[in-house]
Amino acid sequence: MQTERFNKLRKATLSKIFEKKKLTDVWRKIVKNQLRSLDLRDLYDHYDFNFNIEERALAIRNEILNGTYKVSQPLIYRIEKKFGVCRHLVIPQPNDAVVLQTLVENIADKILSNQPSENAFYSRDKHNMAFPHEVKEYDMTWRQQWKKLQKQIYHFQDEKELIVVTDLSNYYDSIDLDELRKVFTSYSKIDEVLIDLLFRIIQEIAWKPDYLPYTKRGLPTTNIEGIRLLAHSFLFEIDEVIKQKTDNSFTRWMDDIVIGVDTKKEAIETISSVSDMLKTRGLALNLAKTDIYDEEQGFYHFQIEANRYIDSIEKTKKTDADYKKVCSELHKRFKKHFKDRGAKYWDKIAKRYITTYSKLHSKSLLSIITEKYIDHPGLRSHLLMYLSNIGYLKKSSEVVIEILDKIDIFDDLSLYQLCNLVTNWEIPVNDKSKAFLKEFEEKITAFSFKRKLPSDFYCVLWFKAKYNHPEDLYRFIDNYKNLWQTDTFLRRQVTAILSRLLISNNVKVEKLLYNQISSGITNTVTLANQILTFSKLNNTNSRLNFYLFPKNKQRPYPLSKFLVLCSVLNSEKVRTNSAIKKRVKESISDPYYLRWLDVQYNIN
Repeated sequence: MQTERFNKLRKATLSKIFEKKKLTDVWRKIVKNQLRSLDLRDLYDHYDFNFNIEERALAIRNEILNGTYKVSQPLIYRIEKKFGVCRHLVIPQPNDAVVLQTLVENIADKILSNQPSENAFYSRDKHNMAFPHEVKEYDMTWRQQWKKLQKQIYHFQDEKELIVVTDLSNYYDSIDLDELRKVFTSYSKIDEVLIDLLFRIIQEIAWKPDYLPYTKRGLPTTNIEGIRLLAHSFLFEIDEVIKQKTDNSFTRWMDDIVIGVDTKKEAIETISSVSDMLKTRGLALNLAKTDIYDEEQGFYHFQIEANRYIDSIEKTKKTDADYKKVCSELHKRFKKHFKDRGAKYWDKIAKRYITTYSKLHSKSLLSIITEKYIDHPGLRSHLLMYLSNIGYLKKSSEVVIEILDKIDIFDDLSLYQLCNLVTNWEIPVNDKSKAFLKEFEEKITAFSFKRKLPSDFYCVLWFKAKYNHPEDLYRFIDNYKNLWQTDTFLRRQVTAILSRLLISNNVKVEKLLYNQISSGITNTVTLANQILTFSKLNNTNSRLNFYLFPKNKQRPYPLSKFLVLCSVLNSEKVRTNSAIKKRVKESISDPYYLRWLDVQYNIN
């Protein structure tokens, strides 16, 4: 029930911010790509939301102004940090991500205007900041480079003799939301209703397991910008104190802090002061990652020698006379790099080595990649990028099977990453590749049956959506109907796959789609309706063409986009249109996609 306070005082503020155009622009320019960049993705690319964004924006606005807006259940998943210890991450539903980002767009400038130092950052991507090991002038002496690092990367006001490096222990998990709200409110002249709405969203998307009461401790960990801004602003008072003590000779990237000092005594005093301040907010320094470096130690921890070497070879081409010699030396140094892992930026340099293998298109890494992949979870994203760049080969496919044989999975992401890799590969349709795909499917299915987790079933779905014949895919979905219909996330993913099956088994699949509409689960209802609507299209419009057939051909063509394409081709008028047929063949080169386009839609 609305009160007079809401109608007379709060509604006007909300009305100015949550305009239909603003919501639409925030989705198109920011949130859509944020959701695509997350670890787990929607099999339909949230295109039902995107296609109807004007209507969705209006519905969101009306809910907020009527006082009936409620946060939807987010997707919460685990990602392994080390030794099986997992971090819990959150993916909000599209409507909540739009509301949150719209709030942030309105208040960000007001918050950042209170930032005491320009040397504190909450997003490396947004601020385009270099990493500490990325000083490129290796023709300088180390003393000259030490100065350059302090000035250009750390933004120190003055040259310092020593550098203090530290970070906060379990920062996101340790934040007290009552303390955060108190600090946040004091920094800004923001309308109370906006702060109330912001913290309501945070509270509702936070992980609350086992029906336990909400502790009001811990910010949800997510790639959504609004959460990062809140975490960033909580440390402004730390920035102010360090700025005064060091004459602004410090840099902070979220909870990673680097401070310039002249003496060890000054370093210890600064660390002690920061520690005491953090304790008053329920936070603590991570003493295991706190160090004081002089020039010599900096040379080691920033891995300057390895950086110099990588810089000298990363532009080598296959046609160069010394190509094989360079690849051999790279491999030798990479293996040596693993014998001493004591440097602070050891992992950053390991990732640079892996990236260099990709740039050189060197296959040497394939011989040792399985061991590195299993033992170093922090390197997996770069190793996957390497495997993606190398593409499907006999050896790379064997590596993937080896990894599945040896890996112990403790999270919700590791299996999906491998499934996503294989679906991104353009694999030929032949007996050898069929044998690989069959073995891969058997192994991921075994994981799913053994662990009985929704995330594993999702991985199997992701793989099958591309590589299974429509009859086999329908049979799988029908056999496990009781399983996926008990989980709202899985229900939506299966509904997305039905777009590929509608033309092959019209009566049964259409019945399944109407069942999803009857479920009353909003994000599944809208998707099922969208698939049925697309199946009755007379033609595609410019917006659909821009999405499905981008000017610059996409390789790999995304699986989620292929499912949207299938839902459009379910319309007889669309799939028999010669101009559309031509654009489909120009846009897609993946052998398995081409196979299904031929089998299901007679586009060959």
